[in-house]
Amino acid sequence: MKKNIKILLLILVMTKGFSQKTELKICLNSGLFHFSGESAEAISQFNLSSDSNLGYTNNPYGTKSGFSYGLSLNLQRVNKINLIFGVNTGFQANKSKIIINSVFGYDGTNAYNKSVIGQTFIINRSLFTNPFIGYRFEINKIPIDIVGGINFDYILNTKEIGNARDSNNIKYSTSIDRKTITIDVSPKIQLATEFKKFGFIIGYSTGLVNYREGFVGGTNNVHSKNSNFGITYKLK
Repeated sequence: MKKNIKILLLILVMTKGFSQKTELKICLNSGLFHFSGESAEAISQFNLSSDSNLGYTNNPYGTKSGFSYGLSLNLQRVNKINLIFGVNTGFQANKSKIIINSVFGYDGTNAYNKSVIGQTFIINRSLFTNPFIGYRFEINKIPIDIVGGINFDYILNTKEIGNARDSNNIKYSTSIDRKTITIDVSPKIQLATEFKKFGFIIGYSTGLVNYREGFVGGTNNVHSKNSNFGITYKLK
């Protein structure tokens, strides 16, 4: 948090001499988060523990999106020629999804493979800081901000949560820790507008850090993708 404050102060000092106004907004964010890369898949299976309906997802990194949410503060300075310098910092929980179509287990005597219907989510909870620069256009006195920057995610925890059931209505589940990295770095572009105190944002970011870096065996290349949108309220 101290590092985030230093970034805020640096941006303000750099633009103070020719600034026009400073804006502070609170942002309620949502979005669609998923994984991409050679190791990301749309369908996977549960591998069950011995004589148990609990297990883990063979590959939890899904190419399908889950519902994400977050809350942040956005501080930016718009100068006299409509250049924007700012930073957005807060909390987010991003969720990806993969379909589960089978379970593989062992009944104490024989191995078995059953067809099921289910899904697994990867939930990333993180604190993030997004310094950015951009430009403000105006259409009929309505501001349109186009900004780009780098999103730094400090990942607090990563959980795998999955559920499935077979044709006999037998349920299978998984809930385990899946944290493999601490920092994800994502170039990000965002579009924002507002009317009076309320506004709307939409953006896109793509992760540079491999979530399976250091894994042994097979192909290990998977990265985050995040399409976000949300509403803002101007505090200043």
